[in-house]
Amino acid sequence: MEGTAARDWNGVARIVALAVAIILVLWIGIRAANPPAVVPTTAPDMAFSAERAMVDVRTIALRPHPTSSADILRVRTYLTDRLHALGLQTEERRYMVDPVGAATLKRWDPKANPASEIVDLIGILPGRDRLLPAVTLMAHMDTVWGSPGGGDDTIGLASTLEVLRAIRARGMPERDIVVLFTDGEEIGLSGAKAFWPTDGLADHIGAVVNLEARGAGGRATMFETGDLNGDMIRLMASSVRHPVANSMSVMAYRLMPNSTDFTVTRDKGLPGFNFAIMGRAEYYHSPRATADRLDPRSLQDMGGQVLDLVSALANAKALPQDAEDAVFFDVAGHGLIVYPAGTGWLVLLIAAAGLGAAWVGAARSKLVRPAGVGTGLLGMLWLAAHGLLLIVVLNLVSGSAHPNYYDRLAALPRLEALALLASLAVLAGWLGWRRLPRRVLGLMPGAVLGLLGLVLGGPFVLILFAALIAMVSGWFAPADGVTSWNGWIAAIGLLLSVAVIVQATAPMAAWIFAWPVMVLAIAAAIVAWSDAAFARPWSWAVAGLAMVVTVAPLVPLAHLAFLGIGGPLPEAMLAFLLLLAAAVWPLGRIERPDRRVLLAAGALLVAALAIAVQVRTDPIAETIPAYSLDK
Repeated sequence: MEGTAARDWNGVARIVALAVAIILVLWIGIRAANPPAVVPTTAPDMAFSAERAMVDVRTIALRPHPTSSADILRVRTYLTDRLHALGLQTEERRYMVDPVGAATLKRWDPKANPASEIVDLIGILPGRDRLLPAVTLMAHMDTVWGSPGGGDDTIGLASTLEVLRAIRARGMPERDIVVLFTDGEEIGLSGAKAFWPTDGLADHIGAVVNLEARGAGGRATMFETGDLNGDMIRLMASSVRHPVANSMSVMAYRLMPNSTDFTVTRDKGLPGFNFAIMGRAEYYHSPRATADRLDPRSLQDMGGQVLDLVSALANAKALPQDAEDAVFFDVAGHGLIVYPAGTGWLVLLIAAAGLGAAWVGAARSKLVRPAGVGTGLLGMLWLAAHGLLLIVVLNLVSGSAHPNYYDRLAALPRLEALALLASLAVLAGWLGWRRLPRRVLGLMPGAVLGLLGLVLGGPFVLILFAALIAMVSGWFAPADGVTSWNGWIAAIGLLLSVAVIVQATAPMAAWIFAWPVMVLAIAAAIVAWSDAAFARPWSWAVAGLAMVVTVAPLVPLAHLAFLGIGGPLPEAMLAFLLLLAAAVWPLGRIERPDRRVLLAAGALLVAALAIAVQVRTDPIAETIPAYSLDK
């Protein structure tokens, strides 16, 4: 009787630990994924106030103001007056529109003058030592045709003005701050390309901070740096209080064909930082991107980070110099962890030691064996293959094969929900993974999803490979499932192997696997050597704490990753699914067949499919720019 009662209480402790961990993950993760509260106009003069900056947003984003329009003259005149009021000296630089820009203007408006001018606006806030290399704040004045630009790039202009006001309130900086409001960014970076290679003032500049937007909300992310960024990142880590930045994003962006004005300065070899918001993506280049559509909290987030950074740069004894690229990531928006790329091997060594200790500790209690770990690895392959197939197929069902780019951006929130529901459906199946009553049934999900993926025009090799793994792992599923320790060690071991491969080939991105694996391996070792049977409640608490520490920082990261690449490449979410699986396994493992789990997985799958069908059949979004209909 006492043994039964103890088991019952232990089961309750496990459920409580899982529930508390889920609540904490959601609370920490969702808070970190959302911008901070707006600082009011009553804040001290030295603080950044989005409420103050919104006055500029409402004036600038009153109407569309593309290059060569009457309204860009209105905006430039307003910005000139604002810079004068802040004590800056101003100048203009005039250039002819290049052929690429002229063609873009003609496409937007056949009546556009092909001999149009672009006019960059420059402001200089003098520092104490005018001979020191200056810091530049850069944003672009022009919008695409038809969009008021409430996000792109009014947020950059308004942030710059409020940052300048706050810096002046703090006293004269040590070095000049140069403001460069470019024209022609939307027609091919024309203003930046004209200024940076030839202008004499460019030689006086030692660092650049560029402000951009691909939407009208969300966290402000520092997503791009100049090359050899070690010194830059260490300065940012020591000065920005609530940063959102990581080296994986910087590495990924370098591989993408996208460009901003910062591209020109990066190619010039200047140290610098590129910030942008990506939330509310439906308002990117949209005719509905009015001032009221811009989330003031995003403005607060961008301005707060940029004020901290520019203040540090403007008052630094020396600006950042070239240094080996750093590995870095924010901890749910509370500071940056920064280290040299080679240090990643130390993190992996600690993880490997923890995993080895966990294996030995569990083996002492005869709770782990090599064959069982092999079965656990097979289960992880089942999860990866089915997760990839399901996400890719549902994305194809949603209409990804022939999308309008802006319509797809408008669908991002639903596509993100689709990927989440699909991932949870597969995760639920994996937590109770075991052989089905008839072995042939284990082949069916992989075969059906693979066939659908090929019929819908998905990537042939990827789908064929994933379907093969799905079917093999389904056929060899164990009759009694995977034990707790065999499954946990297998999951951690597989992710450790992935981390080693990524560390060897792309060390800037290895941290996303290495640190969660290290935390989970240490937690597993602690439990294995103290209470391998999970007989006491505190062991569940250790597993729950490891889940929180591992998964909570991944929530905002997964959200930002999906905003960046999730539309065209939703399969990238597979990395987050595998990390979540390794963290949740000891608490969430389903010991006996349970129809309720199958029903829950089925309900999640139906919901994901319903979203995919809705996205495919919906009329094209009302927020898209009219010129995109020609594409």
